[in-house]
Amino acid sequence: MLSHKFFHEQVHVEKHHELKRQILLLVLSLLAFLIYRYFCHKQEYEADRLAAKKCGKSAALESLELLKVQEKRGGFLANFFSLHPKTESRICYFSKFP
Repeated sequence: MLSHKFFHEQVHVEKHHELKRQILLLVLSLLAFLIYRYFCHKQEYEADRLAAKKCGKSAALESLELLKVQEKRGGFLANFFSLHPKTESRICYFSKFP
């Protein structure tokens, strides 16, 4: 009985099972984050559009221009992990609407 348990654990080590599990967990976590980020970005565009209906397109664009100045301070990783789309994309989004 003890020998089976020992060899069982040895196989885990030899086959790098723990490393493979960690890599799988990392990939699944990244995928889940990207899906979550997609839905957050979609909601931000919706919130921009509906807020612009309430306060006017020019007020919305003015607000986004101010955000654009602040956004340049962050680097690639800050933008990648942001749950808000780039402000430039949000401004371009408004070009679709009258």
